[in-house]
Amino acid sequence: MSDNQKVYGLTNDFLFKAVFGQEANKKLTIYLLNALLQLEGQKQIKEIEIINPFNAQNYQEDKLSILDTRVKDVAGKCYNIEMQVKNEEDFIKRFSYYLSKLYSSQLHKNAPYSELQPAIGIAILGYDLFPQSYRIDEQFIFKNQENDIMLDEVMIMHFIGLTKLSHNKPIKNMSRFEKWVYLLYNSKKYASKNSKIPSEMESEPGMTEVVDCVKKSNSDKEMRARMEDRENSLIYLSLIRGNGYRKGKEDGIEEGKKEGIKEGMKNIINTMLSNGTPKATILKQLNITDEEYEKLLN
Repeated sequence: MSDNQKVYGLTNDFLFKAVFGQEANKKLTIYLLNALLQLEGQKQIKEIEIINPFNAQNYQEDKLSILDTRVKDVAGKCYNIEMQVKNEEDFIKRFSYYLSKLYSSQLHKNAPYSELQPAIGIAILGYDLFPQSYRIDEQFIFKNQENDIMLDEVMIMHFIGLTKLSHNKPIKNMSRFEKWVYLLYNSKKYASKNSKIPSEMESEPGMTEVVDCVKKSNSDKEMRARMEDRENSLIYLSLIRGNGYRKGKEDGIEEGKKEGIKEGMKNIINTMLSNGTPKATILKQLNITDEEYEKLLN
């Protein structure tokens, strides 16, 4: 890796999945889960199974797929971990939907409901989803509004805001949870070959190995190409799912849904063009013909 090349860290969801979504690295995934869920002693996760292992070929075939990591521990609890760095519209609804699917997918035909185990969703965020709160980990659980009765054996969601960690706090004074949050957000600082993490992080199990994985990926030409490709794909993904489409639909509502959808597509194309996206790439990503492209712009 040359000095002027862009460096990728764990906030790149392709790299995150490559590090924490492989059976060979599941020890690192266990360290991550125990730290982010702040599990201690007997409550710590000892063993897991990766339900959807990392597969670079699958990504090549479907570049707009959600790169989450789903695992199951020995007690049967299921976890969905996702790195999300763009403020995607309706993200909470989508994340909740995928978690509910993970919960329901445990039950096979004719199996009793007693077999269902808790499903825990962990969204690691590179932006401030809850500006009204100072907490790093926003935890949501089914709870009675009038008392403290909780249904903690169903679904739990953690939204971990990487940007919430104080930059003024010395690493030596950070908890295990805070150190992992710091590493996830700042890992590209240590991606170059000769960089070294602080000694306070070296002593934390798993951190040195994770940084080694980040360095190795940044030194690999094929991995670098895929990480760059993923960042570009996320631009298209956020456009297709986000404000451009919805705004166009709202603007065109008086002329009917068809006109609104056309306006939304036009907004997407214009945004992609402003980002320097070639016409051929736009046609491929939006699955439209050259004729449709010209009609939308004219």
